[in-house]
Amino acid sequence: MKLKGGRHRDATQVKGVSPEIIHRVGGRSCSLSNRQKSCNREGRGGKNPTGSKTVSRCQRADMNSGEPMHSLRECSIKPVNGKIQQDIMHWQSDYSVVSKKFRNGNGEKGIAVMRSPEPEPCTRESRYGAENLGSGRRDARDTFARRRTGFQMETKLATLTRRAKRESGYKFWTLAHLLTEDFLKAGFWELKRDKATGIDRVSVKEYEDDLEANLKDLVARLKAKKYKPQPARRVYIPKSEGKKRGLGIPTAEDKIVQMGIKKILEAIFEVDFIDVSYGFRPNRSCHSALNVLDKTIMTRPINYVVDMDIRKFFDSINHQWLMRCLRQRIKDTSLLRLVARLLKAGIMEEGKFIKTDKGAPQGGILSPVLSNIYLHYILDLWFEKVIKKELKGYARLVRYADDFVVCFQIGSEAKEFGRKLKQRLDKFGLEIAENKSRIIEFGRYVWQKAQREGGKVATFDFLGFTHYCDKSRKGKFKLGQKTSRLKYRQKMKGMNEWLKKTRNFVKLKEWWKVFRIKLIGHYRYYGISGNMRELRKFYIQTSKLAYKWINRRSQKKSYTYRQYCRFKEYNPLPEPKIYHLTYTLFSHRGSITEEPCVGNPQARFCEGY
Repeated sequence: MKLKGGRHRDATQVKGVSPEIIHRVGGRSCSLSNRQKSCNREGRGGKNPTGSKTVSRCQRADMNSGEPMHSLRECSIKPVNGKIQQDIMHWQSDYSVVSKKFRNGNGEKGIAVMRSPEPEPCTRESRYGAENLGSGRRDARDTFARRRTGFQMETKLATLTRRAKRESGYKFWTLAHLLTEDFLKAGFWELKRDKATGIDRVSVKEYEDDLEANLKDLVARLKAKKYKPQPARRVYIPKSEGKKRGLGIPTAEDKIVQMGIKKILEAIFEVDFIDVSYGFRPNRSCHSALNVLDKTIMTRPINYVVDMDIRKFFDSINHQWLMRCLRQRIKDTSLLRLVARLLKAGIMEEGKFIKTDKGAPQGGILSPVLSNIYLHYILDLWFEKVIKKELKGYARLVRYADDFVVCFQIGSEAKEFGRKLKQRLDKFGLEIAENKSRIIEFGRYVWQKAQREGGKVATFDFLGFTHYCDKSRKGKFKLGQKTSRLKYRQKMKGMNEWLKKTRNFVKLKEWWKVFRIKLIGHYRYYGISGNMRELRKFYIQTSKLAYKWINRRSQKKSYTYRQYCRFKEYNPLPEPKIYHLTYTLFSHRGSITEEPCVGNPQARFCEGY
């Protein structure tokens, strides 16, 4: 017996049928069962008998023979829809259970199909791997990405990132088509279920009850350009200065759209962001910014610190300038129109609609990304490409969202920067908060001078910590970081109010667990090297507050202090712990290697404006 094309086929051993028959064809072995002889003579994949067990793989082409795999004319396989455009390689499944699925397009059953990509002409698009999704071409990785999971979304976003990284001046023309049902569904699962609701009072859990139909209707409105975001619901949270900060909470549907746009913008602009911003970026946090600030002051000749804060930054963002910043990378009018609609959706406060001509409401998913893009062109690139060229000494910018500090070596340059910064921000509709901004002398040499003269060095607050000049056990200079006094008072006040409200509504054994979690959350943020004293102080004071409000549940005293200590032995509170080490000068996260902006065409934006 001879197979077509001179190839051989290994068949399966059938249980309960005639024994296996071995043949030699052209120097190659061919194992065939009685039930499969006729199918193999014709070059077609036969059916597996019921109850058979596959013991070897049935492959149509000999991989070791060196013969070409694309000669489909030798195989009697019926083309799909009258066309054969790809090389096809078939093999039978190795699973012990025979597949019960219907026949595939090639008329075979139980056969897995792997298609190799069709060869393309050597064009400009093919050289880049068809990574421009706007051209309608798909990357080879998109074929194997599984649907209804996050893999397909991650593959498309990675394609955008590679293209943006390869061509720094490239502008994406078509991006809105990425907002498909699968793409939005993958972003939906990243939303938190216990967050506050918008003006429609529909939570994420309620939206999930009919998720498929809701997403289908949402995508239909997005394609028809009939989607109109609803106004955000205004709520207020207390600030450390006794004031209140206004937040805008969007609806569940608007959160899904914002999450999809956020993923697209991050994939494109993340490769352009300079290594000076640490707020709301992947794999970065406020502790990364604090660590870099510590290494800069400890290892660089720093004598002055410019501590600046922008007044009501999120409420003062100029929409025209923001759209101009987005157009540096995006030319898709559909996506830009969608972003503009989200910005101008308005705010609903106490039943009154407030029109928004500027600003991006805090609390939205899209606002942090837009703020980073806005400050990237206004502040970061301007500092790296314009200010640094005029300096003679060392300088470094560390920014987290709208809070930033700039370290300088020369005092005159620090003062000149403060003057130019006010003019720069005023041009883009921003204003410096005078009560929170100042230029101080700070650093190793300033501390040594104060030690000789018996003076003190000024301190500054950044990201909830007070930074001061301290000395090590050997008497040398080191940067000290402790919990800010304003933040400490705010945390203690919040803990006192929470214990007062909770003590009578929930049983002690229930709210005691939440009390433990709150303490751990405080330690994880403020647990930084050198701040153990403040952590222990917070632990002692909160323990006393808990003892106070346990005995305020009724007119009768519940515990004496000895009984309370006995209760804590069986239900201990978490002890303070340092989670973030900043005294390691050679840690990976503490590296302060600077990445200059080399050959970035977007620098023209900050230089020209």
